[in-house]
Amino acid sequence: MARSDKGQVGIEYGAVLVLFLFILVPVLYIGIMEIQISGQVSQARVAVDSIADAADRVYAQGPGATTTIEVYLPPGIAYAYIGTHEGQPTYREVDITLYLPTGGTTDVYALARGNLTGVMPTLPGRHVLVERMDSSGNVNITEVS
Repeated sequence: MARSDKGQVGIEYGAVLVLFLFILVPVLYIGIMEIQISGQVSQARVAVDSIADAADRVYAQGPGATTTIEVYLPPGIAYAYIGTHEGQPTYREVDITLYLPTGGTTDVYALARGNLTGVMPTLPGRHVLVERMDSSGNVNITEVS
């Protein structure tokens, strides 16, 4: 009778498959996390740039100028502010701090040409903002309810 090695071949294939999955799963996890972080930061970048650009347009037009913009805010906002924060010397900043899926945080910000005042929304999703320059030269940013 001939001896069969089919059982040994099956065990070897199984061992190779387990080793392959042991390597593949962490690589896929890291890749998915990087894609998620990149998307979240990109959405925040578009939002702060849109707010600062609209503020620059209103600032250039002078007192009484108004514009309305729509922005999409990503999930995971730790805090967001317009103007100054924690004693910063500038009043021209639009800043969003994001919680990252990896456990850290990152800041995404843009600077405007004029002084900014207002309250930045922090809930994720679509927001409509009105930017208006007042008589003192500040661009006031408010959310439309």
